[in-house]
Amino acid sequence: ERWEDHGYGLGGVYDAVFRGDLAAFDPWESSSRLDAVSDNYAGAGACSMFRMFQGWMSMSVTAPGEGTLRVNPLFDRATAYYLLRPFFEAVRGPEGMAKEDFLAVDNWRLKKEQDSTLHGAYPSQCLELNDTLHPHLELEDSMVNVPTVRPGDYVAWHCDTIHSVDTSHTGTTDSSVLYIPATPLTPANAAYLARQRANFIKGIPPPDFPGGVGEEHHVGRGSEADLAKESKEARRSVGVEKWNVEGSEGVRRALEEGNKALGF
Repeated sequence: ERWEDHGYGLGGVYDAVFRGDLAAFDPWESSSRLDAVSDNYAGAGACSMFRMFQGWMSMSVTAPGEGTLRVNPLFDRATAYYLLRPFFEAVRGPEGMAKEDFLAVDNWRLKKEQDSTLHGAYPSQCLELNDTLHPHLELEDSMVNVPTVRPGDYVAWHCDTIHSVDTSHTGTTDSSVLYIPATPLTPANAAYLARQRANFIKGIPPPDFPGGVGEEHHVGRGSEADLAKESKEARRSVGVEKWNVEGSEGVRRALEEGNKALGF
């Protein structure tokens, strides 16, 4: 989707990168991402919502090396690299060459014949980055762990950030988190929330998650009656309470459209 006109291209998210103007690429500019489509291939677990940030809340004490998050701080440079990687090729392969010689600028060129290869990208799958396909990222050395987290700590990272989990868990306790991305109220997110609400009422998994009967036939599962006991803020977050339309013109419009999508 990151390379497709009918994916992130709908908002021109990476246009500056593709035209070679990295200085004009602002990864924090979010309005261009509102129209982007991040799931054209119904990937299992893929997210169709607009996430301002990915994020999770820790449920355990977890230190580096104990199954926690690793991120790449190069960020916009790394983003530009993996987006442009399909257009370049090595003059000589790594066999029989020193690493620095293989990575040297004069050993890389624009591909003589462009093709449809997108290194590490396959329809319905997550973008996979590794040292073989993306050697200049030097992921073995450039990935860093987040600091030790404790229950209740919230960690957020940009959706373009290269991230992974520790390859080994050297701790003695579970590494547990609740995945809670930052999802502002947008037309697409309000539409998703309406679908999620309908699935909750039926007791089946929410959109974007693998299907199945879920808790449909479970006795004592969560219900609308349970939600009625919660605060208005909590009820709004799951789409069963109307938003109060107030604030600036833009905020009021977003809230009105959100209420409409939810049938209020």
